[in-house]
Amino acid sequence: MAKIDKAALDHIAELSKLSFTEEETEKMIDQMSDIITFMDTIREIDIQYDDTKDGNQIAYSQLREDKAKKSADAEKLLSNAKTGGDGDCYVLPKMME
Repeated sequence: MAKIDKAALDHIAELSKLSFTEEETEKMIDQMSDIITFMDTIREIDIQYDDTKDGNQIAYSQLREDKAKKSADAEKLLSNAKTGGDGDCYVLPKMME
């Protein structure tokens, strides 16, 4: 079991602008040591990604062919948009005060 020492806790407390009584210090050392032990346990778990287990039932072979096609005319889409002073940006209505 990994155990944090008092010097490390004092350093963390100073960085966090926290202060502990002697009783709180001992309790905090125990709690942080438990957290470190738990994180070490998690680190040991094999987490290799398996795309057959992610619930995705669509195979790549079932997807449609990706074909380029003409999109909407940008000039026409932006014809009603208000532009900024230089015309290089678009003005949106204010949402919040």
